[in-house]
Amino acid sequence: MMSTKSKWIAALATGALVTTGVAYAAAPPKDSRGTIVKVIDGDTVDMRIAGEMTRVRLLNIDTPETVHPNMEVECLGPEASNYLKSLLSPGDKVKLEYDIERTDRYGRTLAGVYKDDSLVNADIAAAGLGIAVKYEPNTRFYPEVLAAEQGAHGNAFGLFNAETECTLPAQFTEALEELEQVPEALSGDIAEAGSLAGQAAAAIAVGVGLKSALEAITPDTHPVTHALLVGRYAPSVTTLNESIAHAERTEKAHKDQQAKLVKAEEERLEAERKRKEEEERTKREAEARKKEEQRQAAIAEQNRIQQQKTQQPRKSTQPAPRKTTPKKSTPKSTPKKNNSKYTGPRCYAPGGKSWKPC
Repeated sequence: MMSTKSKWIAALATGALVTTGVAYAAAPPKDSRGTIVKVIDGDTVDMRIAGEMTRVRLLNIDTPETVHPNMEVECLGPEASNYLKSLLSPGDKVKLEYDIERTDRYGRTLAGVYKDDSLVNADIAAAGLGIAVKYEPNTRFYPEVLAAEQGAHGNAFGLFNAETECTLPAQFTEALEELEQVPEALSGDIAEAGSLAGQAAAAIAVGVGLKSALEAITPDTHPVTHALLVGRYAPSVTTLNESIAHAERTEKAHKDQQAKLVKAEEERLEAERKRKEEEERTKREAEARKKEEQRQAAIAEQNRIQQQKTQQPRKSTQPAPRKTTPKKSTPKSTPKKNNSKYTGPRCYAPGGKSWKPC
């Protein structure tokens, strides 16, 4: 940069030339032109300026890291590097413009790089492969780069494309869709209530996983991603946290419903068990009463039969004594037929053809 004294001397010299009646066109500064030697990453280029090899950091644009020794490769970092290589090839002539500070803490020259009158800093942002940043006090190219970034966001290019898996929009979309699809209606079926609670738990796991990953992102590890998180996607972070909390409440409702249904089923089964036990007990008691009644009836029948037996006269077991009649001598006579109507005891003569009263 020219000192105030140098600028004053140059002004005096220009005035002197003009006052002599001869106007001379001031030669462009030697450091306003450069020749591309090598693209380092998405926002850094090696070029030859005024015969010297110079590393130039493009102002007011930051692209995802790819080659930083202490940082991880960020989403679309390689794509940003390749895009800059497609814009600036070795041997290309470019124009350089500067801001208040000419170098950064790493000794790199800070500049706006123009190729064919197009600001390359803004071209990167327009492709969605970088974001506009302010490096105070250098803000000269920020408005143009920011406008390019906004256009890329509106067109869902690069870092703003939800179809590219590694981008923040893609990750937020996936997690929020999972969380928003959790059914809220409670089920009256135990298995289905458990399934709904499982769906909620799975969605919560996706959301919490993303939340944890985002919380691990810092300016020192993922500068571009962190800048997007605290800036353009801060509302998405809030929405994610709210969706996780809502899904957790929904999961609890499904779990409570499942527990309620399980308890009701257990109570029903217990009541059924008790009812069956009561039926079995009643059945056993009825069978016992029936058996007792049959036993009592058998006893009563036996008693009746015994009573009948005791009321009948007993027959003697000894033979009755035989009555003996003294033998009388009777004259032998021819048996005569006796036609009397005698009905007393008869004594028959041998042969049984005649008889006489005994």
